[in-house]
Amino acid sequence: MKPIVGILIVAAMLIHPLTTLAASDDLPDRNPDNLIIAAYNIQFLGERQHDLQKLAEVIQHFDVCGILEVKSEFAVRTLTEVLEEVTEQDWGYVYGIRTHRPSGTYHEAFAAVWRRDRVQLGDGLISNVWDLEEAYRNDPFMVSFKSGEFDFCLFLIHTRWSNDAEGTRESEVQMVAGHLNWMADFLPESDFIVAGDFNYSGDKEVMQEMAAACGLSQIDPNEKSTFKRDYSDYANPYDHIYINLSETVEYVDGSCRLMDATKVIYGATGFDEMRASKRELSDHLPVWAEFRTDGQDDD
Repeated sequence: MKPIVGILIVAAMLIHPLTTLAASDDLPDRNPDNLIIAAYNIQFLGERQHDLQKLAEVIQHFDVCGILEVKSEFAVRTLTEVLEEVTEQDWGYVYGIRTHRPSGTYHEAFAAVWRRDRVQLGDGLISNVWDLEEAYRNDPFMVSFKSGEFDFCLFLIHTRWSNDAEGTRESEVQMVAGHLNWMADFLPESDFIVAGDFNYSGDKEVMQEMAAACGLSQIDPNEKSTFKRDYSDYANPYDHIYINLSETVEYVDGSCRLMDATKVIYGATGFDEMRASKRELSDHLPVWAEFRTDGQDDD
């Protein structure tokens, strides 16, 4: 992945129209030559009560799932054990160090779970970013994977919601491009999958500028991924996946979308189902995409 120099051609970076669509209860279709990669903001995992059985019934449809807003490694380990019970398959997990601003008290971490028969940890980074400028409240987390001929680095991000004297949501988004361009100068890996909760719609100027500045394209169709307070509908399109389309040719075009976990688990999206979904699962929906693993390794 190489940095873009000169005029930022935003239109060229944004292949999919950024209209706000509805989440889908269509489930990913696994086959021997593909990989399903997801990111899921599971609100305060390990601090508030969740139904881990139901969460596992959602995550079982993914081969790799990055998890945001983790408060306890123990909860990730327990969720992995439940995944093994639900799927009768072997799952692994990694957990990033808890991070927070120098003078702050709020903390969270990132994690990733994966199905070992479908994907393995790859050669390369497993680390939080080196946040030398203390730009992030939650330092993004990177995990390298390999499946078949496809190796990649999953770059997980969860931007702050509230701004304060130490930083802003906008500045955190802007820093993503700088970190990716910096790493492109010395890392052999060129397939970065940037995923998570940006707390911005993909059509916002700051998001488009970030993508253009480091050669990324938003591959999700900007679907609503949070819950309205009155449980009448989903609210904001905040959860996204970005890749470099010229580098990550393994992406199956048009496959990226949100999974409507409410409908998958509860069968409908009425008031009672939405309330139960937010309480037992999360206040966000997972976003996922399909990638081919049978092509030629391009890095």
